[in-house]
Amino acid sequence: MIEDINNLASDTFKKGKELIKNMDLINKSKPEYKSDRKEDLIKNLEIPAKTDPKAKWIYDNYNKLPNIQAYLVGNDTDTVEFVYNLNNNIYEFEYKEGESIKLNRSTPYYLQRDNRWAYDQLSDSNIGIAGCGPTSMSMVLSRLTNDPSITPKLIGKDAQEFMVEEGIAWSFFEHEANEYGFNCEDIPNDKDKIIEALKDGPLIVSVQRGYFTLSGHILVIDSYKDGKFIINDPNSVKNTMREWEYEQLKDQIVHIWKIS
Repeated sequence: MIEDINNLASDTFKKGKELIKNMDLINKSKPEYKSDRKEDLIKNLEIPAKTDPKAKWIYDNYNKLPNIQAYLVGNDTDTVEFVYNLNNNIYEFEYKEGESIKLNRSTPYYLQRDNRWAYDQLSDSNIGIAGCGPTSMSMVLSRLTNDPSITPKLIGKDAQEFMVEEGIAWSFFEHEANEYGFNCEDIPNDKDKIIEALKDGPLIVSVQRGYFTLSGHILVIDSYKDGKFIINDPNSVKNTMREWEYEQLKDQIVHIWKIS
């Protein structure tokens, strides 16, 4: 079921395989809101730090990390390698086309912290930290064009001029859709209308603080199946493997775009 990029960022995706195997456990557990309480978040690193040297380094240096990195790794220990590499100048990785993790969905899955593009500059940050918008757009465009060469590395270059202090300017989505010959349409935050729109393809969604982010975030809804929404979260394998009810999402959705 899973086919990772050969010899590419093996540590990054090792936990991804384990999460796939534990998909039922993920869906039975309750999603948790993101926290900014560093005194609690550092505790999440205690167990990984016992066996993973990179996690141990982060644990030992946790209070020296910039807040955005401390919140990221404290809320999701799957990001240990990315944060470690970022702070130890480990940026050079072989580039090959392909999904970050092959999930056999209609929409290819790209992680913004995939070592192939995570450290690429994006305004005054990088794709791993600030690239949820271009990463989500690359997933959608790659699906609609059936072109595996459309990756966050490529779309991130187009996004440079649309980066603002809060993240990606919303005008980017219509601009980039038009660049590839597609239209961009706003979809109301209504369950039935979202389901209807998904018949034409994936949706790009802006969400506010909650299960996915402390501030703002962009993700993709791939499909609707058996009463649940299937999402591609560019910042979380766990969230991607979880099936979501509309009631869990509706209050966190800020805006929805259909690219078709």
